[in-house]
Amino acid sequence: MKEVQIKNRKIEIVSTIDAAGLYCPMPIVHLKRELEKLKSNQVVEILADDPSFEKDITSWCQASSDKLLSVSKNEDDIYVAYVEKF
Repeated sequence: MKEVQIKNRKIEIVSTIDAAGLYCPMPIVHLKRELEKLKSNQVVEILADDPSFEKDITSWCQASSDKLLSVSKNEDDIYVAYVEKF
């Protein structure tokens, strides 16, 4: 399993979703399906290049009660987000 450091907290990543090349709403659809398989407090990493992804995932996490731990763009212009299941 992969581990990352987010806000001085070591996070264990349970799974990664590569949604690059997919556009709204598909990255969020894939995230929702993956979170349904996880237990509470488990974290999924999602990669996406949809220009609206940051706004979409922020809104979706607020509506779903799942926790957006971080979202940022990497050097390849890919958004990398970490979501913790509620």
